[in-house]
Amino acid sequence: MIGFRHVSLTLGDFALQDVSFTINEGDYYVIIGPSGAGKTVILEMIAGLHLPDEGEILIHGRDASGVPPEKRRIALVYQDYSLFPHMTVEKNIGFGLAMQKRPKEEIDRRIRELLRTFGLESFRDRFPGTMSGGEQQRVAIARALASEPEILLLDEPFAALDPITRERLIADLRRVHRETGLTIVQVTHAREELLRMATRCAVVLDGRLVQEGPANQVFETPESTAVARFVGMENILNGVVAANADGLASIDIQGRSIVAVSDACPGTAADVVFRAADVTLHVRDGEESTARNRFGAVITAVVSFGGPLTEVYLNAGFPIVALVTRQSAEDCDLAPGMSVLASIKASAIRVIPESA
Repeated sequence: MIGFRHVSLTLGDFALQDVSFTINEGDYYVIIGPSGAGKTVILEMIAGLHLPDEGEILIHGRDASGVPPEKRRIALVYQDYSLFPHMTVEKNIGFGLAMQKRPKEEIDRRIRELLRTFGLESFRDRFPGTMSGGEQQRVAIARALASEPEILLLDEPFAALDPITRERLIADLRRVHRETGLTIVQVTHAREELLRMATRCAVVLDGRLVQEGPANQVFETPESTAVARFVGMENILNGVVAANADGLASIDIQGRSIVAVSDACPGTAADVVFRAADVTLHVRDGEESTARNRFGAVITAVVSFGGPLTEVYLNAGFPIVALVTRQSAEDCDLAPGMSVLASIKASAIRVIPESA
């Protein structure tokens, strides 16, 4: 449905550089990256608010450069809502349809549908200034959907919301996507939103698209250390590939060896990355593990954030972060200074050459 082909654009000091990707019809496509990476610029280019200096943007396989924003059947919702303060919720939602001179019966029907979809029936006659941020965001999305766009663009839709309101809006958007098959493109810097919302995603860093594909693939198999760091790989260690036998590489990390499934060649400087959740801790003598990597380690810190999970920091000759349930941490009485065995399966470890 949407295709970027080697798109570049310079806006002041910022440059979007040689960006290419494809968004299929019905995708919930999430563009993730830090602030200032160029995510919102990409949204605005899809909407037609900027034209590329180089490359082309295709919509339905056709070059969209000559199609003005109002003709693209695309709705863009910014994180500041941009509601009309002098209009009620009902008037805000129906504004676009009124401007299109749709029949009153159609406008009223569509407003009723959207008020019901987003749980806004009791807010029909309220003004935006009397509503919370989450309520205003729901109105903004309802207004965007009123004219039944083919593509919905969302700029950090959950950024300013409290946790309860955020959960409700996530559920609303997932339901709308599931029931309508609408193509949704969302930008965010939050990894959790990528995992919960996206069918496919792109990682944008410093104006460049550095990885793109199915969300779980990008999250689990980052192609560079920069992507690994951004998608939250807690363990990133520098080393050198010492040997490789039939796709099983041995990487030297500060004099100790980690085994990983990889085709990296001996002598290659590489980063070893793995998730804290893939580290298993054994605190009792004689506990068995089938993992190829088993390290004696000393706990240096135990950090709980009040939720169900606890981070355990280890010194195994190199630093390791493990993730365990809070209940397990309490049952095992994990504490700094305790000696444990840390095990990691070779298949859970990714080896990224430093040139990547």
